[in-house]
Order: sequence, then C-alpha cells, then structure tokens
Amino acid sequence: MSPLEALITSPPDRESVVYEIWHQNQQVAEISKEPGRKYEVEIYPCPDGGAWHLDLNEFKALLEDGVRRLASNP
Repeated sequence: MSPLEALITSPPDRESVVYEIWHQNQQVAEISKEPGRKYEVEIYPCPDGGAWHLDLNEFKALLEDGVRRLASNP
C-alpha cells in the first residue's frame, strides 16, 4: 500500500478550489466547499471494481487537512 497524496486544484466546472486525495495515481476522493454550501466529500469507486484499502489515520488526517486548507483558500 503506497501513501496517500493530496493537492489543491481549480477545476473549470467549480467556483472554488477543491482538495483531491490520490492513491497510486488514482483519485480516491475530493473535498469541496462551494459558496452557500457546507463542506462535501465525494468518494470515487476503486478503478478495479474492488474496495479501497487505505490507512485510516492517514485518510482521516488528509480529510482534516483538506477542510483546513479549503477554509484558508476561499
């Protein structure tokens, strides 16, 4: 299992930046905070049709980091 990675991106179909979480070059999740909405997380299916196997503490830390980074990046 390789470590998770995260980055802030600015998709053209969004008003605000998003925080993407990646595992082995596959996007696992995306956290967003669009104007007038609460924070949302979108979880993507595993490309091979199986289940993601992620370190819970690492994933939780990235979710918390994503909220912090989006809050400071309006």
